[in-house]
Amino acid sequence: MNNYSLIFDPNLDKEERDSFFEKLDPAPNKKISFSELSLSDFTEDNNLLLWLNDEQGKDLIEKLGENSPGIHFLPHPELTLLARSFGVPNSKEAAFNAFKEQGKTPAYDLLSINDQLCLNSLVIGDSLSVLYDSIQKGFFKNIADRFSRFKKLFQKVKLHNYKITYGEGESSKTLEIAALGILAVSHCESNLIFKRVIKDSGLNEGLMHVIILAPKSLFSIIQFGMQNLFFPVKGSAIPEFLSYISTKNLKIESEKEFEYAIDGNEEKSNQLELEIRPEKVKIQTYFESTKESESQKKELNLKALPTGKLREELTRGYLPWVRHATTDEFKELFILLKKNAQTSSNYLVLMALSTLIASFGLFANSTPVVIGAMILAPLMAPIISLAMGALRQDQLLVKNSLITIFWGVLIGLFFASMITLITPLHSMNSEIQSRIRPNLLDLGIAIVSGVAGAFAYSKEEIAKTLAGVAISVALVPPLAVAGIGLGWGEWNVFWGAFLLLGTNLAGIVMAASLTFLLLGFSPFQLAKKGLLISVGILVLVTAPLIFSFRNMVLENQLIQELSGKEIPHGLMRDVKVIGLNPVRLSVTILSKKQLDESDFEEIKKEIEDVIKQPAELELTLGVEIFD
Repeated sequence: MNNYSLIFDPNLDKEERDSFFEKLDPAPNKKISFSELSLSDFTEDNNLLLWLNDEQGKDLIEKLGENSPGIHFLPHPELTLLARSFGVPNSKEAAFNAFKEQGKTPAYDLLSINDQLCLNSLVIGDSLSVLYDSIQKGFFKNIADRFSRFKKLFQKVKLHNYKITYGEGESSKTLEIAALGILAVSHCESNLIFKRVIKDSGLNEGLMHVIILAPKSLFSIIQFGMQNLFFPVKGSAIPEFLSYISTKNLKIESEKEFEYAIDGNEEKSNQLELEIRPEKVKIQTYFESTKESESQKKELNLKALPTGKLREELTRGYLPWVRHATTDEFKELFILLKKNAQTSSNYLVLMALSTLIASFGLFANSTPVVIGAMILAPLMAPIISLAMGALRQDQLLVKNSLITIFWGVLIGLFFASMITLITPLHSMNSEIQSRIRPNLLDLGIAIVSGVAGAFAYSKEEIAKTLAGVAISVALVPPLAVAGIGLGWGEWNVFWGAFLLLGTNLAGIVMAASLTFLLLGFSPFQLAKKGLLISVGILVLVTAPLIFSFRNMVLENQLIQELSGKEIPHGLMRDVKVIGLNPVRLSVTILSKKQLDESDFEEIKKEIEDVIKQPAELELTLGVEIFD
């Protein structure tokens, strides 16, 4: 622009001013001290280049009208708020070059709050400061600032009740909500969160932009805050607790006074009226993309705002660590779980078929066939219903679930026993043996399966069959093995497999109940009794598992000590532990010569010296033959 006037701060160093004035090309028509400025001397066709601080710049903007000259800012040591609001470069040379290349100065919306000018943002709620970007302070200072704000994410916070009214006439809407805080700006370019939410915001849309943060748990704040502070991703998904409104006017009311800050100046009130001033002013901005667009209202995630009973519950105390389930989630999930707790013909048929498949797979020592039975098994449904019934002390749900599980187990034992009686096979293959000695590892599988089942049932977007597979893995095979033990008349097989079945059932119910609690489907006071009973049963079942796990560790230690060990009579291979009390081992000795009975006695003594305890041996001799 060749025709402009330069307005400068009279408090700037005179030598610095004169040095900069000499570099200006083209030179300004006039150089005027701010103290001598009169806007009435200029028309809307004029342009003012401002070298002012925040206070002076804001005072000038307050006096602007639609017929006022266009204004353009240069960086100033005390221009921070306005520099951020308009994207003013740090370099005077860069700002001046951008000013020269600027065509017609664009119109700009001004936001007014209770008749007070807001040039950057309105912030309601102190905790919001950890969620939006701060003024750039240099790399290391920014890192320190982010860690400082990160620690605030773990502070206890409360949601507050707000009544929000926006729109005009018949199209006006009123929301009574609970929110952590509210953030409002006249345009989105200077705020990182708004730029992520609204990608097509202009500077003269005639709309303000309002974000309402209404998290239902402290964990959701921590998750979003960590991402925003340390791992910001352009175009990343907007969290559900963040709602957005664009409107010409908006009123915020509350029964209690709330703290708010306009451009960093903190105040208190119980009512704020926000509006975009009807008159537009001409201000140059230096953002990479500025867009002029027609006024168009937009809304996002308003249905996710806490209202009604959920609003009342969330505002009673501090925000919980995990969110409370909504009424709709409760309603839909309980309808499903009550239906699944009923014993149906489809359930009984699928239970019989899955047990038959599992039994054939076990006899055939075929893992793929056993997995097929796991997928088909319907045990997931009543077990998850039992977990919810125990959590919420719903006696009818517990009773129906137990009856359905009982019939499922009975059907499984019956069909597995029948298959065993008509099958001439009587061999303890690896598939069967692995399910008659339960230990703590099996309990871990059950717990993870319970978490997976409860989580999948609480989330509509997750396929329920995935959780069904995870749970069935821990239940159908041991049930079939228990039936095989009955068919053979071997009680050690039956009790071992049945212990595994009971362990998995107790672990799944306890883990699923705890998961539902964490997801907010029951208050802790109501859930406490059911959880204590579940944990008590789990502790009783766990006792023999600890003993079994200890034996497994001892067996593994013996195998590690002997496998590949060189003794005077040869090399030990294929070491197996048959029993621990007394120790019974199956060992293959690879020798370079034929061995007799006396050698076997010496081998026994050599092995006992290695394991430092008496042992019974089953020896297999392997002789190396060389050409």
